[in-house]
Amino acid sequence: MNLRALIRLSRIEHGILTSLITIASYVVAGGRSSVAMVLLFLSSLLTEVFLFATNDIYNIEEDKINRPDAPLVRGEVTIKEAWALSLLSVTIAVLLNALGIALGHLMVWSIVILIMAIVLGFSYNYGLKRVIVVNNLLVALTSSLTFIYGLYAATSTPPTLNLPYLLLTVSFLATMGRELVKGAIDVAGDVRAGVKTVANVHGGVRTALVLAVVFTLIAVFISPLIIIYDTKEPYGLVLSIGVLITDAMLTYTSIMLLRNNNYMHRFRFLSLGGAMAVTIVAYLILALLLMIH
Repeated sequence: MNLRALIRLSRIEHGILTSLITIASYVVAGGRSSVAMVLLFLSSLLTEVFLFATNDIYNIEEDKINRPDAPLVRGEVTIKEAWALSLLSVTIAVLLNALGIALGHLMVWSIVILIMAIVLGFSYNYGLKRVIVVNNLLVALTSSLTFIYGLYAATSTPPTLNLPYLLLTVSFLATMGRELVKGAIDVAGDVRAGVKTVANVHGGVRTALVLAVVFTLIAVFISPLIIIYDTKEPYGLVLSIGVLITDAMLTYTSIMLLRNNNYMHRFRFLSLGGAMAVTIVAYLILALLLMIH
């Protein structure tokens, strides 16, 4: 068994980031239990391991073109090992959440959000990735549910308008934009595997990129609601600054993408690794300040 390859398969760095976002939402919603934070961190991390591993299991044909260095493609991890990692991870994730509820550290609705993310993410991996638009919607929704997992762990009756919900909305729209660009980048592999995207079915690459910009800019236009809400919160200025920087980066990358199709690789990287990362870091800092307040 190649441990390093298994770690690469699980994309553990993404899981860690997801887990930190979950804890941030838990703290922002008023949660302070250290036991709950540990359980949320581990359940989020293991759920991400499950989703990434099963994605690679069902994604081998595309990866032969788009990710030839993937562990399953290179034979560094067997399908049997990948399934063992996946099933063990998701089982422990659900059990940890159930344990937290039984011990009174987590609210009951948290397990509903967790199972929703598992079902939606696995449905995408299993076959819905091949259904045009539905594939983008599922990725955007599943990844954005992170912002309310921690929220529903802290309270079963959250207010309609709050930071986690606003961040979920902005994240959903921005992720839709990024996924449309990903479809434009992965046209060759997607066609080979029968995956239908806007880029290879309707209108071609240019249409996909224009739609990506539309979704991204809608996210930018909605984001001031986060800043308005932040004015009522202690340390809200931290998140507001992060949002403004993110908006500037997303607007710039959108303009560059409209001007040049070849910018799509940089757009995909900068929209997540740059722009959204700034807001996520600001959100984590906000949660840390609230914990020590």
